[in-house]
Parts: sequence; structure tokens; C-alpha cells
Amino acid sequence: MATFLITDSDNDIDNKNFKYLLWFQPSLWGILLRKNRVEIFLDSRYFAKTNKLNEKYICEKTWKSEVKFHQISWPLVDAMLLASADTSAIKIEENLTLKYYNDINSKSDLWTWEKKKKIEIIENYFEEDRIVKNNNEIKQIKNAVEIIDKVCLFLQYLVDTNEIKWKTEDNVRKIILNKILEFWWECESFSPIVAFGENSAIAHHSPWETIIDNWPLLVDMWAQINWYCSDFTRTFWVWDKTEDYDEFKKIYKSVKKAHIKSVLWARVGMQASQIDLLARRSIEKDGYGEYFSHSTGHGIWLHVHERPWINRMSDEIIQPNMIFTIEPGIYIPWKFWVRIENIVVAKEERVKILSKINY
Repeated sequence: MATFLITDSDNDIDNKNFKYLLWFQPSLWGILLRKNRVEIFLDSRYFAKTNKLNEKYICEKTWKSEVKFHQISWPLVDAMLLASADTSAIKIEENLTLKYYNDINSKSDLWTWEKKKKIEIIENYFEEDRIVKNNNEIKQIKNAVEIIDKVCLFLQYLVDTNEIKWKTEDNVRKIILNKILEFWWECESFSPIVAFGENSAIAHHSPWETIIDNWPLLVDMWAQINWYCSDFTRTFWVWDKTEDYDEFKKIYKSVKKAHIKSVLWARVGMQASQIDLLARRSIEKDGYGEYFSHSTGHGIWLHVHERPWINRMSDEIIQPNMIFTIEPGIYIPWKFWVRIENIVVAKEERVKILSKINY
């Protein structure tokens, strides 16, 4: 049995397991996992980087005893099939495009002395291994969180001094990106959500020319360091206290209470769905249950959203050193959306917020 992992940014395959193993992301690369060996295929643009790779680390992460590098000069699939000619079956990850699947399927009998290889589709090969972080990984995510904390403090200053008023959502998005650059980030996990007023009630709203004046402003932002992501959401009230402010304050208080309950009562050994239930019941008790239409959280690392999923359907058991968000929210259609999001790490029995700006 051979397992194929392929990344090809030109064909929309962004397999971040390559970052996980190699600490950089090639545009075209293949990994072949054999019984006791991992084989890495790359073209001449990236081959020189293999001199700096930690082969012991790669073996540990793939549970293999040997690493072998191939510099490819022919199509990637051909090279990988030739190297696995003595196997009767192939496993490929489900994120592979139909183009590559068809390529592997049509050629699998050309590079073997036996009959056509059996092909099996598998889920993310490293997902189980990645879900629990080691101390270095936790440290890297903390560093990404610290950058966003500094950006949040700057945004709070702009709100408190009224300097944010009359700016557009897109102006604020650019301010966020510039400040993250100033604090030595690598890149954004993806573009910040800056949503004012009614726009804040639109999931994943894209910032545009809406002018910020009196009403809530929701900001959901991220940074990435050494491929490790942060994720952080706050909702600010901007400028004067209008007739809607009392309702906003009541909703904010409910969301904050749900967040605190979830953090205080979340435990190692608890099902993820129970954490979701803690937040959901708290908001339901305040009469806003129908407006909590979002899950309570998600894991984070190479992707902004990955396991464990903190929702009502998840039977994932919380383990020590899992990292995930807790982000209850109340979403009033065509009015505003209040959410508080922090990243937490499961330590010993309880979870700990990584951000120093809790609420």
C-alpha cells in the first residue's frame, strides 16, 4: 500500500501538511508514504531546500524510519507511480482534484507489473496527529495571538478617541493589515472582516465603502507566524450612545456571560458538544437562543478552521494541549451581530485563554 499526498497551487490544491512536515509551501510537490519510508518529490526550484530539512523530524511526524528525496524531471504523477510500482493499492487524500484522480487512475497500470492498482480515498492523513499540539506549537500560536492583541488595543484607542468615525470599513481593514505588518507578522490567515452596523449581521461580510458612524462595529482578524494562525473577534460600539445602545449593551452582556461560562466550565475529557451547550443554554436563558445561529468554536493551527469542531453535533473529546476558539454570538438580522472570540488551550483539567484581552 502506498499513500499519495499532492499539493499543486496552480490547480487549487493547497495541502498544508507540506508546511507541517517541511516548513515551507511549494507550488507543486508530492509525498509518497511507504511502509517504512517517506519519499518526497519536487522539481528543481525547491530541491536545494532539502539540504536544510530535518530528516529526523520528518520521520517522527510520518512514523517512518527513512526519508528519500526525488528531483522530478517528468510529470509528478508518473514519478510517484513509478516509485510505487511494487504496490498493489494506493491511498489518496480526499482534497485531490478530479484532474489528479483521473491521472492516477488512468496511469496506475502503466507503472506496475501487476493488474491495475486499487485506489482508496482517505481523509486528511495527519489530522489526528495535528489535533494535539506540543509545547513549541502552543508557543507559536501564542506569538500570533500577541500580535492581534496589540492590534485590538490600537483599534480600541481609535474607538475611544473617536478617530475611527467617518472612516470606511475598508479603511479599517487597511489599518489592521498595516499594524500587523508593523508588529512583525508573516501574512494574514485571510483578510480581516470589518463590518459596521447592519453589515455586521452578515456572515463573513467583505469590507467595502460603508462609512462608520453611530452603531456597532464587528472586527474579526487573524495573523500568521511560522504557518501558525491566530483568530480573534470583538464588537465595539462606536461614537455616541443612540437609542439602540441599551439593546446592544444587553446583548453584549449576554454574549460575554456565555463566553465566561464556557471558559470556566470547559474541561479535559468533556465532549466538544458539551462546551457548545454551555454557551447555547446561557444565551437561551437570556431569551436570545434563536439568534445564536453559529457554532461555539473550532480548532486552529495551519488552517484558521480545523478540528476540534466545537458545535452541538461534535463528539470530539477534549484532550490536553488541544487549541480551539470559544466564540458565542448573538446575530440580530438586519441590525447587528455581537461576537466575542478568544483562542483557548486545554491544560490539565481546564482551558486557558491565550489572549490578554479577555473581553
